[in-house]
Amino acid sequence: MAHRRHHRSYRRRRNPLGISTAAVKDAAFVAGGAIGSPLVARLLGQDGWLDVAATGAAALALSYAGKMVVGESAAEEILKGGLAATIIKAIKQSGFGGSLGLGSYVQSYFPIPTSSDAYGRVAAPFAALPAAVPSKGMAGYQRFRSRYVR
Repeated sequence: MAHRRHHRSYRRRRNPLGISTAAVKDAAFVAGGAIGSPLVARLLGQDGWLDVAATGAAALALSYAGKMVVGESAAEEILKGGLAATIIKAIKQSGFGGSLGLGSYVQSYFPIPTSSDAYGRVAAPFAALPAAVPSKGMAGYQRFRSRYVR
């Protein structure tokens, strides 16, 4: 009796970006710590440097709770995220946070261009928009001509 060899085609797993699932889990725990510690600190209702201290304490508390629920390595990532949130709050509280934003961009009022005088009073009841130019479509081709253009 001859032995038959069966050729099975196995699908090869591909990971073109090289991102492991452990890295994604770690990033999720860091984000949880960075978002959770300011939320927990907000419940205490502190202001100023006490808010910074409350955020740090919340980061420690979340890390301790995470150690009991999800494990040691996840608790370390939660602590990293909470301490990052604490450092960002401390930088903003010390006054250096204003230079971390969009530079000299500030929120301002940008009106619609209108025909107005030097004091901003609009001469017309609506904004001066250019008149619409009728389209000719594909003029020589009846098949592609729009039914709305005459």
